[in-house]
Amino acid sequence: MRDWYFIGDSHVQSFEVAAALRLLNRKARCLLVPGATSIGLRNPESQTHAVALFKEALLPALADAIPVIQLGEVDCGFVIWWRAQKHGDCVERQLADSVAACAAFVDDLLDAGYPTLVLTGAVLPTIRDGQSRGKVARARHEVTATLRQRTELTHRYNARLRHEAEARGLPFVDITPRITDPESGLVAEEFRNRNPRDHHLEPVRAAEVWAEALNRLDLPP
Repeated sequence: MRDWYFIGDSHVQSFEVAAALRLLNRKARCLLVPGATSIGLRNPESQTHAVALFKEALLPALADAIPVIQLGEVDCGFVIWWRAQKHGDCVERQLADSVAACAAFVDDLLDAGYPTLVLTGAVLPTIRDGQSRGKVARARHEVTATLRQRTELTHRYNARLRHEAEARGLPFVDITPRITDPESGLVAEEFRNRNPRDHHLEPVRAAEVWAEALNRLDLPP
């Protein structure tokens, strides 16, 4: 049976936890690049060099692996807003550019010979309005978008990413309905990290939800 090969930003740690707890129905390999973005996939000279690292790991195509791509939280929580402010551009255009960059990367992997791969939705933002505690919160302080605005943008990003996956006949996994508070429409408190300085989801709960969603996929061995 082929392994899951999880690549993406630091939120890949949820899959690392799932693998460590043996929640997944396949063996797992993980490559996380903190700060990696979808928009950065079109630039091999990006600050994180993420696309170069991902391609080095995944190309030429591995016969024993199914790539799983987890990106977008950094885009929706910071980069899209920052680029729109910096360039005087609209948020929707920056959103479209981020999704297009991710789709182009997917096409590169498919063209290289992967018969399938899994796209995952960006996780919901957790940094509260006005929050200054934590390294990531401080780094993103230039962006004034509210938590609700960032959450709504994440939903739009995921809807577009789902469309790109469906257009290519690829599975798409999105856990946002499972981790959303139905009353507030924001990330549910039980999925917030117990460390208020940590913007990642609560590790074990997130791992359980991701594993359940991935294990339901009907993919060839």
